[in-house]
Amino acid sequence: MKTRHAGLLVVVCLALIGKPLNAQESTVYATVVATKLFVVGAANPRTGLFFQRPADDTVWHHAGPVNIRAFGTSVPPSARGKVLYIAAGNGLHKSTDGGATWRITTDWRITEVLGVSPDPTDMNTVYVATPYGVFRTTDGCATWAEANAGLGALFTSCVLVDRSDSRKVYCATEDGVYRSDDRGLHWKRFGLSVGGARVVVQHPRDPLTLIVGTEDHGLYVTRNGGKWWTKSEAGVDHSTFYAVAFDPNSPDTVYAGGYVTGVYKSVDGARSWKRMNAGLTVLTIHSLAVDPAKSERVYAAAYWGGVFRSDNGGAIWRNVGHPDSQVYTIVVEPF
Repeated sequence: MKTRHAGLLVVVCLALIGKPLNAQESTVYATVVATKLFVVGAANPRTGLFFQRPADDTVWHHAGPVNIRAFGTSVPPSARGKVLYIAAGNGLHKSTDGGATWRITTDWRITEVLGVSPDPTDMNTVYVATPYGVFRTTDGCATWAEANAGLGALFTSCVLVDRSDSRKVYCATEDGVYRSDDRGLHWKRFGLSVGGARVVVQHPRDPLTLIVGTEDHGLYVTRNGGKWWTKSEAGVDHSTFYAVAFDPNSPDTVYAGGYVTGVYKSVDGARSWKRMNAGLTVLTIHSLAVDPAKSERVYAAAYWGGVFRSDNGGAIWRNVGHPDSQVYTIVVEPF
């Protein structure tokens, strides 16, 4: 941007990221990998990290590096928007001033970062998921090391730190789900006998309950910390799931989505499901998020379809931005 007014707009937008909001408002973050809205000779849409408040509706503000392939993001709640991460094709980007400035923290070994998971109890420890395995930092992103001992396959799409015990870390790999009991130093297969794990999420209140979405094998649930798993298939007509999201205020309500699935909703803790697709014009869903400040507000990231939002728990959806873009991850934080 070259004009004075445009420059001021950027400053104002970035400042909003770190500004504490009241309990009734959240900040919504979305990562865009690519867009097909390119016009020769015209200003083309940006990719990267975007954010908005729900009141912005269809207006999104860009933050961080422009035109990067942004896969994932994390906004540690304890930092209230001051610390942000972008998992991108060229590494892990980090801001410690609410998005005003950024730096790439990783080196040449770590590219195509698909996800980032900070340890909620130790801000210096961060994990990233890549096609080359898991990498970990314990010194605030100053240095990184491989954390792949015991993994049967390196392609990792998701890392999750156990909310009740940060020594336990889970990862979703091409070979299935693995768990580490020593903060990623060693990994063991986590009971589930199917491969192609794409996402693993933990119940907001019961740490022994986890749900895994897989490529071609459907959804699986454990309610006893991985001792045994159950395939969750009542009402499910699809087999590939990239996204699972609990309602943090009512965890028996769960949403799931994947390859041409649209959005599935469960109100009985993932024991049965119903499709909720009214208003969705693109059915491949890569991320889902429930607004902690208002559970009826749910977001879905559609591949080549942008961001969809429901204000009534998934009953009706509408597009609220980034049409024709690959939106990879949505995160909603109540500040």
